[in-house]
This record gives sequence, C-alpha cells and structure tokens, in this order.
Amino acid sequence: MSCCGPITVFLTMATTCELATRGGGCPNVKECVEVCRPCYRGIGQILVYCHSAGGGVPFDECMCRFTKGAPCNPSAPPRCPNLWPPQDAGALNGTTTLGTHHVVYLNQTHALIQAFA
Repeated sequence: MSCCGPITVFLTMATTCELATRGGGCPNVKECVEVCRPCYRGIGQILVYCHSAGGGVPFDECMCRFTKGAPCNPSAPPRCPNLWPPQDAGALNGTTTLGTHHVVYLNQTHALIQAFA
C-alpha cells in the first residue's frame, strides 16, 4: 500500500562561467572590481573575488564569476577582464559607458557588480 503519489523533481540548470587574471596578485577586492567592471553588460550579476590558485594566502588571481544571466566572456570592447593591475582603480563611482550599476562589497575579498535594484 502506497501513501504517496508520484514525486516530481524540478532541476534548474544554471549557466555560470569564470574568468581569471593570472599573475600580478589580488591585494584587495576594490582593485579586483576594476578588473571585472568592464565585463558587466547590464544583465545579471558578476561576483568578484580574490582567489589563490594553489590555496591559502597570498591571493594570486582576481576572479570574475558571471551569474544570474550575465553574458559569459563578452566580446570587446571594452576588454573583459581588464588588464592587471587595474588601469583605472580610482574610478569606483559605479558609472561606465555601458550604463549605471552599483558595486556591493560583501567582505574584504568578495564584491558583487549588478544593476540598480
């Protein structure tokens, strides 16, 4: 005797990709944001973080992870990811030629680039 009917399970496929800068280090997330900022095209989110390819510290690469529909590896211009070290680390005002967005600093190593809510 069965107590329950058929069970339906829904799986949602998520497409994400990551781009990494190799070498040069990743001393802070604000500089890493400037490396990933040109990748944002007004869609989805880009998670930005410093990462150690070998594990541990020091961080040796800046990672740009495209989520929530952000186009993976968008073609230039602008160059994505930007060169390391960041070419314009002082421009943290959230405005680019691709539109207006904001940066949410989650902690000392992670930030999020997304559209204004």
